[in-house]
Amino acid sequence: MLPTVMVTFGILGLVLGSSWCWLGTVVFLCLAAFDPFLGVDHSRRQQSMPRLANIILYFQIIPVFCLWIVFAWRMNAGAETMTLVDFAGATISVAFMTALGGLPAAHEMFHRSSTGGKLVGSLLSTFFASSYASLAHNHIHHIETNTPDDTETPYRGENVYHFVVRAAARQHRESWRIELTRLKRLGLAFWHPTNTILQGLIQYALLQALFFSIAGFQGMLMLMCVSLLGLFILEIFSYLQHYGLVRVPGSPIEKRHAWNHLTPISRALTFEITAHSHHHIDPEVPYYELPPVTDAPQMPSAITCFVAALIPPLWHRYIGRPKIQMWDNEFANAAELELAAEANRNAGWSDSLTPAVT
Repeated sequence: MLPTVMVTFGILGLVLGSSWCWLGTVVFLCLAAFDPFLGVDHSRRQQSMPRLANIILYFQIIPVFCLWIVFAWRMNAGAETMTLVDFAGATISVAFMTALGGLPAAHEMFHRSSTGGKLVGSLLSTFFASSYASLAHNHIHHIETNTPDDTETPYRGENVYHFVVRAAARQHRESWRIELTRLKRLGLAFWHPTNTILQGLIQYALLQALFFSIAGFQGMLMLMCVSLLGLFILEIFSYLQHYGLVRVPGSPIEKRHAWNHLTPISRALTFEITAHSHHHIDPEVPYYELPPVTDAPQMPSAITCFVAALIPPLWHRYIGRPKIQMWDNEFANAAELELAAEANRNAGWSDSLTPAVT
């Protein structure tokens, strides 16, 4: 329930108004500073009530919707007394709290076969104007992981800002291509009600209309700012989970092809998606059964890595390059070492980072 607790802080900050609008962001940064000191958490969840675990997953839609209702109210009721700094605090906090409360749950729903699960995932993703992102995620990312065709793998040396723009554009473009191809194969028009892209556009338009009815054009503008920032946050987590990794196209996806962030708060806040290695081996395993693979590539706290990635020199010097060198030395096979050497050259890194192929 930690994601719900985080969203509650965001709601409280909006209700209090003024500088309190920053409360959600401040709490997140405190967790980022605190999580690394808790050490690693390699314990496997002893889940005796899977039905309750699933209910908690679906429950996330309630606090997230409440957050956005209070956000719309704040934009209407207290906007005249808010400063530019207050507006920034509200935008950043709502984006972060929605990301923490909604994105991990939405991601889990993307891999569920139930209609209800897919609907909840789509609704949670609507706040980021990406309700159909599951198309590219499921049909490309989970097949082309760590290859040049993947939509969610950053290059070595690529900073997070460049990656976010590149990844978001490719995911939307590829999702459109996948859905339009499906419709064409079935002989259906773009306007057919089963069109996932059309459904997503309608959902976001309805959300915009709701904000306009409550807070006018200013509310719509704030909504778009939060959506863009939320999409930025979403792509940063992809950046952290696959940074710089390589895989021969068509080869099996193994536990070495994803980074794990096995600290207590990171695991709890993300519905275990930071136990990422096994998720890529079997994406249908529910979050409460994901094992923390200890002999797979490891990163520090996901929250700390998130903050560090925002400062590219800090990220590359102290986390990115050292971890990539470790992966090349300890996990890459002979074919991957050749790809790694080329990736290092493209990044402008020294060839000495990658061990020679034997």
